[in-house]
Amino acid sequence: MSKKKQSSPESPGFLRFLMSKVFWLNVFGALVVAILLMWGTLFFIQQYSRHGESQTVPNLIGKTTSEALNELDNLDLEYAVMDSTFDPDERPLTILNQDPLPDSKVKSGRTIYVTVNMKQAPKTEIPRFEVGTSFISVREILESHGLKVGEIIYKPFEYRDVYLDMRVHGEKRSLKPGTMIAKGTKIDVVLGNGLGDTKVIIPDLTGLTYIEAANLIQLKELSLGTVIAAGAISDSADAMVYKQFPTPGIDNAVNLGSMIDIWITDDPALLTPSSNEDQ
Repeated sequence: MSKKKQSSPESPGFLRFLMSKVFWLNVFGALVVAILLMWGTLFFIQQYSRHGESQTVPNLIGKTTSEALNELDNLDLEYAVMDSTFDPDERPLTILNQDPLPDSKVKSGRTIYVTVNMKQAPKTEIPRFEVGTSFISVREILESHGLKVGEIIYKPFEYRDVYLDMRVHGEKRSLKPGTMIAKGTKIDVVLGNGLGDTKVIIPDLTGLTYIEAANLIQLKELSLGTVIAAGAISDSADAMVYKQFPTPGIDNAVNLGSMIDIWITDDPALLTPSSNEDQ
């Protein structure tokens, strides 16, 4: 029985196919498709990443939010508020900071984050200071509350550059701790001048109201020290002083700026001489 002759790749029929027009048309078509796929992929990547395109970030600081939006739209850049704060020296709703910084190079479509100055100042609480606190500590605490130090006012006191009082800038009325006040407000700070060698006779404060005693102490260029209340007092301003330290007298003198402690009460019985002697 005769066996069939197996065909090989090198047979004349296969060679003729390789040399045929159909084969080369298929090869050409495959190359065209591959090139188009590569070009389309590269074009998509370039459009997506905006390869080769960059913008210079404009300086937005000091401009209003509407001005910044118009400028960024023209440059194909985005805008977002990252934070808001308050600066009394700048116009409301203007930009205080930005990221990226001005003149930075970024791709088109990049978001520029800004910090905007608030229209109204938020409130903060007046901190409490003990008489004798150093001015450095007072300034740091005021600034941490968003307040600014205004004028430094010196008055007689035995120690220099220590805290005695504080007021809203330009006013004479003392600020009470815990009072809510707008951030950015300037606070005048009253400090001791260290002139403690000058002597002053201690005034007699017994029988005076708290307000009268405080005014007299200030008039004598002394300082009001600790105020101690006896029992429940409905209104401290009208409460009466029934005891003080140091005690008054022509022979009793203290340094200018020294502190006078007073005891106040609503009870008339404590104002009698016998009661004072017992105290």
